[in-house]
Amino acid sequence: MAGRGPEDRARLWERPHVTYLVIAYAFSWLFWIGSWAIAVATDAGDQLFNADLVWALLFEGDASSTVAWLSLLSMVGVWGPMVAGILATRLDPETSSRDLWRRVRRVGIGWRWYGLALGILIAVAGPAALIVALTADPIDDAPGATTVLVFLLAFFVVQMLTSGTEEIGWRGYLNVKLRRGRDFWDTGWAVGIPWAAWHVPVVIFIFLGQGLEPLAIVGSLVGFGIGIVAAAILHSWFYERTESVFLNIFIHASFNTLPLATVLLFQDSPAAVIANLALWAVVIYLKHRHDKAATGSEAGAVASTGE
Repeated sequence: MAGRGPEDRARLWERPHVTYLVIAYAFSWLFWIGSWAIAVATDAGDQLFNADLVWALLFEGDASSTVAWLSLLSMVGVWGPMVAGILATRLDPETSSRDLWRRVRRVGIGWRWYGLALGILIAVAGPAALIVALTADPIDDAPGATTVLVFLLAFFVVQMLTSGTEEIGWRGYLNVKLRRGRDFWDTGWAVGIPWAAWHVPVVIFIFLGQGLEPLAIVGSLVGFGIGIVAAAILHSWFYERTESVFLNIFIHASFNTLPLATVLLFQDSPAAVIANLALWAVVIYLKHRHDKAATGSEAGAVASTGE
């Protein structure tokens, strides 16, 4: 669908794209770094952006109100890409706000696409959850299955309204702009790298809260970034076939929600590493299928012209 060759590729550093990135980074980093600075000043820095906070808020009810309010403040930061996507679309003469919202509201794309997205999620997260369940120690006093299920449903709804809205910017604007001259694989890389870099402050804060040493943080950042690029490639593959930003929002929220059950129930879970490897296996398979189909199409075109 890119429609042009590599020589016609849209560049990431063209002015409209830089405008998007500056707004997205500035908005998000202001709230993330600001809430972290306040948390450190109030001796709550080790609790903010900590997975244990979810447990304390939802299952124990003993999180401090200061940390709870700072968590809400930091959550505003995830709307940076959405804000940037809306503003960049308005400022960019090549894009249309009406078209953006049409794609955001594009819900009725057929159940098979939602089913395929969930199938890939299960294929990616399922083996990781199974391996962790067989090898990791369960958390003491873990909640029952019904409690976890209700929590995950509520968390999914929150994700649709928070982290999922990133897709309005990353896929709804930047992915569309960088598609020119690229297939889904190259577009995923082009969007995935700045998407991964956008996460850097909050991911560092999470790792600091876990007590990681600087060298371990650098290694974990690299691993996280590699996983984000794989996710961007998968998002690009789905977008190429549906042009539905809503589907990307659904996928984003789903992929943030299901693995959380493993993190909440098991100590020292290596689920993220296993899931990232599985996700790369999926996108490499999709790339192979894409290249094979493209080669077949070219061969057919040559045969039809008698060359």
